Amino acid sequence: MVRYKIVFEKKDCIGCGACTSQCPENWELIEGEDGFKAKPKKSEINDDEYSSNQEAADICPVDCIKIEKVKARKKIVEDFDQDLYEEA
Repeated sequence: MVRYKIVFEKKDCIGCGACTSQCPENWELIEGEDGFKAKPKKSEINDDEYSSNQEAADICPVDCIKIEKVKARKKIVEDFDQDLYEEA
C-alpha cells in the first residue's frame, strides 16, 4: 500500500477553512495566538485518504499544503536481509 506524507506550512496558512470544507475527515481549524490556522489530524495518509487530501491541497489559496509519496522502507529491509544471507 502506498503511503503519503502531508507537508503543511502552518506559517503561510491564512485560516480560510477551504481545506476543512474539502476534507473535514483530516483537516480542522485551530485557534491560536495568531488567529485560526488549519491543522491536519494526521500527517501520514494512505491511498484511500489521498484523493480528498489532495483536493484540500489543490483548493488552498496560498498553496501551503503539499502531499508527497513516502518511499517504501520494506524493500530496503528486504535488500539488507538478502545481503546478509549472501554473505553467509
